[in-house]
Amino acid sequence: MTNLKELENLKNSTLRDRDIRFDILKILGIFSIILAHIIPRNIFFHIRNFDVPLMVIVSGSLFYCSSYKKNYSLATYLYKRIPRLIAPVWLFLSFYFISMYIAYSLFNKHYPYLLTKDIINSFILLDGIGYVWVIRVFILMAIISTLILNLYRYLKDKKLFFIVLSIIYIVYEILFAISTNINLDSIPLLSILINKYLFYTIPYGCLFGLGVALPTMKQKSILIIGGLFLTIFLGLTGYLYCVQGVIPLAQTFKYSPRLYYLSYGIFMSMFAFTLVDTLCKKYNLNSQKNLVNKSIIFISASTLWIYLWHILFLYIEKLLVKNNSSLNSNYVGIFLIITILSIATTLAQKIIVSGVIRKNKFGQRYSEILSILFLK
Repeated sequence: MTNLKELENLKNSTLRDRDIRFDILKILGIFSIILAHIIPRNIFFHIRNFDVPLMVIVSGSLFYCSSYKKNYSLATYLYKRIPRLIAPVWLFLSFYFISMYIAYSLFNKHYPYLLTKDIINSFILLDGIGYVWVIRVFILMAIISTLILNLYRYLKDKKLFFIVLSIIYIVYEILFAISTNINLDSIPLLSILINKYLFYTIPYGCLFGLGVALPTMKQKSILIIGGLFLTIFLGLTGYLYCVQGVIPLAQTFKYSPRLYYLSYGIFMSMFAFTLVDTLCKKYNLNSQKNLVNKSIIFISASTLWIYLWHILFLYIEKLLVKNNSSLNSNYVGIFLIITILSIATTLAQKIIVSGVIRKNKFGQRYSEILSILFLK
């Protein structure tokens, strides 16, 4: 059982050791994802379409920063990490489907969610109600995280590490091309394993590997990588324009992620990192302990629950917009409201649960379970 002193020591250690750059980038990523669920598919929707690659790269960097001095076995790490990811998601989904059932029953309306298509698929992080596929990506990254870190340690040389990642990615593209000529839909389970798991694990795993190397990379190397993938993106844009007659959208190549989508994501992520790194050095943000820094750290450490709560508020917003067309065009206001509500609900949740753990015998007895469910 985790006692209160251990929790406080962990909190203080986290505040000392955090790299505020990655917290800022993580917030940029989660806000961009929330924004994508609100705004129409205009130019701003496509500009911010680097959100998931950025989040995956940052998760690799944070994993490196927290684990490079440790020797986790895969089983030990997964035992600690997976419950922290999946338990809050399942708790939220249970609350969501039950509360929606009660609400529809009270208003005597037809419950819109089907058992297999919506509910079960949501719990196994497939399509379901939507929005949960991102959680699947991060669980997959958790599963392969120690393997990527051990590969990075074993190869020692960053150039060799990037060459290996490039070879792995090329193999993925070959496998993807082969799969398009095979009718996998005739074998549903195999189709799900390949299209929803394998074809997400490999490309995002390569981005996770880039994130692992990022904290110790020199600025020159970061600029070279950013420039390389900008060149690839522009080259593919030109090629696809010649073939299709229109400028392609990165969103088209997102499910499963292809090079056109990923090259844009990597370029923008390197650009964002360079910008944030410059600002942090200029204003010495890592050494400050003011309210702004504490807020940044809180939001960064709470992205899972902020993301989950935004799903509920997004559903409520859609009902309001459906019945009030005047709200339809106020996307900035809707984004701010949903984001603020999600952060405020997460803050209230953490304050209440932390208080229960400190002051209540039940909370003290089950502090570890409550922390996993509500405080991660």
